[in-house]
Amino acid sequence: MGRSGLSGTGATTAAPSPLTPRESSVLELVARGLTNRQIGAQLYISEKTVSVHLSRVMAKLAAGSRTEAVNTAYQRGLLLPRGAERLPKPDKSA
Repeated sequence: MGRSGLSGTGATTAAPSPLTPRESSVLELVARGLTNRQIGAQLYISEKTVSVHLSRVMAKLAAGSRTEAVNTAYQRGLLLPRGAERLPKPDKSA
């Protein structure tokens, strides 16, 4: 039996996100339309720290703007529409 506790079930795990948990949190709030100042207040970090996290997100996603970063994240499944739940990726070997 493998590390996942699943043996021969055909279950797969999603590829890990290229974003850190904090970067994901910042991006989720950007997607909701919050400003860097508002994000900082909500996450208890400075506006400058928000800017650094967002710059790293944009670099990792090869995005030239906040809007493009959010759009790319939705396309790659890194962000889900509000109320949506993350489902496991289907097994392509079947």
